Amino acid sequence: MPWTLGGHRIYAQKSSENTSQILPRLQPLSGGTVIQSFGFDSIVRSVSAIVVGDTIKDALRAFAQDGGTSHAFVSPEGSLGNWIVKSCVPNRTDSTCQSTDQTQPDTAPVYEVDLELWKEG
Repeated sequence: MPWTLGGHRIYAQKSSENTSQILPRLQPLSGGTVIQSFGFDSIVRSVSAIVVGDTIKDALRAFAQDGGTSHAFVSPEGSLGNWIVKSCVPNRTDSTCQSTDQTQPDTAPVYEVDLELWKEG
């Protein structure tokens, strides 16, 4: 099973997750530091991937402008759930003949795409 985001094939090179707590440190005039907990952030996933073709690149860019709609994210191991695309940064690579995706023409442009995904809910 390939990597897909919203049904579009991507070739993930690197994927990492980040989560954190919301913990302000208060410094009272007398006494020690007081730490208060205000919960935690939802998971943020950073994905670096290869994308072949303008159609898929444009679809991923559109996901970052769709008003927070969630999209299914699938890895070779199965579904990773629904994610909101916070940002999409495509960088075209210098290639003359792509051989990554045989369903695309040899002359299709190849992009390195950095995605920031926010876990729904």
